[in-house]
Amino acid sequence: MRNIDPIKVDSPSEINWDCTFDVLVAGFGGAGVSASIEAREQGCSVLAIDRFIGGGATAFSGGIYYAGNTEFQREAGYIDSVDDMFNYLSLEVGDVVSRQTLREFCEQSAANMEWLVQHGVPFDSSAYEGKTIYPPDDKFLYYAGNEKVPAYAAQAKPVPRGHRTKGTGFTGKDFFAALKHAALTSGVKFEAHTSLSRLIVDNNNAIIGAELKKLQQPSDIEKHSSLYNRIHPMQPFIYDKAQAAIKEADTLEARAAQKIMVRVNKGVVLSTGAFSYNVGMLQKYLPQVAKNVAALMRLGSMGCDGSGIEIGMSVGGSIDRMQSVFLGRAIAPPDELVRGLMVNAKGERFINEDSYTGLLGNAILKQPDAKAWLIIDNKTFYRTIRQCVPNGDGAFKAYKLPALLNFTFGGTRKARTLKDLAHKCGFSETVLAQTVADYNNACAQRTSDPGGKNPDYMRPLGDGPYRAINSSIGNKYAFPIFFTLGGLKVDEKSGNVMNERNDVIPGLYAAGRTAVGICSENYFSGMSLADCVYSGRRAARNAAARKD
Repeated sequence: MRNIDPIKVDSPSEINWDCTFDVLVAGFGGAGVSASIEAREQGCSVLAIDRFIGGGATAFSGGIYYAGNTEFQREAGYIDSVDDMFNYLSLEVGDVVSRQTLREFCEQSAANMEWLVQHGVPFDSSAYEGKTIYPPDDKFLYYAGNEKVPAYAAQAKPVPRGHRTKGTGFTGKDFFAALKHAALTSGVKFEAHTSLSRLIVDNNNAIIGAELKKLQQPSDIEKHSSLYNRIHPMQPFIYDKAQAAIKEADTLEARAAQKIMVRVNKGVVLSTGAFSYNVGMLQKYLPQVAKNVAALMRLGSMGCDGSGIEIGMSVGGSIDRMQSVFLGRAIAPPDELVRGLMVNAKGERFINEDSYTGLLGNAILKQPDAKAWLIIDNKTFYRTIRQCVPNGDGAFKAYKLPALLNFTFGGTRKARTLKDLAHKCGFSETVLAQTVADYNNACAQRTSDPGGKNPDYMRPLGDGPYRAINSSIGNKYAFPIFFTLGGLKVDEKSGNVMNERNDVIPGLYAAGRTAVGICSENYFSGMSLADCVYSGRRAARNAAARKD
């Protein structure tokens, strides 16, 4: 077990410092690079470090930035406003932040997007109107959450706010590359293969510096990079491979990393990501996820190891929302599957099937044994197969092929009648029959769906044979994905890390998924990058304003 207890000194003169900077940013992903640029713009000298090569979860992400009232929406013909964005997000984010903070986030979203554009991040106004987790390669504006779901649309005007960084495939790499270039050009000093091992505090528990561990030898750096590159978060069935790489990286760092003592004049920003790759923390805070982790794809990078959260806790930082998780279970594309009925192990329908993938996955996680099945009729099955034929829209490998693999290898059950299907799946025969009858009746009478599904996707469950598609969290062929959302509690005005008494820890800030933020209760596409920019810039501004 590594020692992360802080070094306590009476005076800075007790330490033989190797270098001095105004701001130290630990973790150079979306939040860290945003904080680094902002701190330089505030006139600070900045050292940014990353345990691996930089980019973190952001570089692996889809590159979606969530914003309202933007020039790209207007170019596409959509009229949005801060009020509409605020009203919608008020339904999504719960009480994770104050209404004032949420309002500020909405008010700043367009300006933060303009800031991104100024620093080279490319966006586009080509819009996609359909239901999708991720837009086709030629589309860059879409409905990233539940905006069009009737229950939400009744309370807030549905407008597409998911702004995809321009590029091909997943474009988080393009988002990060632009900001990294801007950071380095502005004078940020970046050190890769360098981790924050301990904080250094004075008698008042104020942060005055940090102990870093850096790999120096080219052969060690090359090996370290190869271990990092071995693990891609969107590659399934690699849990054992990932755990072996994590262990090997830990061993390499323990053997070869050299100590560097950094004097910090103004503040340390912790932005090392989530704790998705820390199995011990998962077992402690998310036991059901830990139980099924070998079947899950962990979004983010090997650097999302919870280290920043643990470092913050070592000086008294408090944590919150550690049981919050984004757990995605995709249905569409192919969007024909949205016409099915999602039921639990009893045969009860428990969620609207066109809900955002994260809401669906989290709802499955809460069902008995985290098990669920999507019930479809014969017509839907064959329409789905036709939709899975590659057509050049870029969705085959990411979404359609996984659907076909789950049909084939995921434990799909088939029966001529609903009664037989119930027996094969272990459902209550009467419960399943009632579930289907209630839904079919709503379709026949053209009334609102009792589950809240968009009318565009409502079609009665017709003739058999019927299929139950295994959508359980423990089914690796369902390709469920996850990352954690909880972290250090911060003062919402400053980004300062807070202790259990809600006092701030002087000189310590947190941003991105290391901190509790806008999306720490419910996440949907674009919210994490938007929060990274918002919270990263907030932390840097306030660190820069702190008196030495």
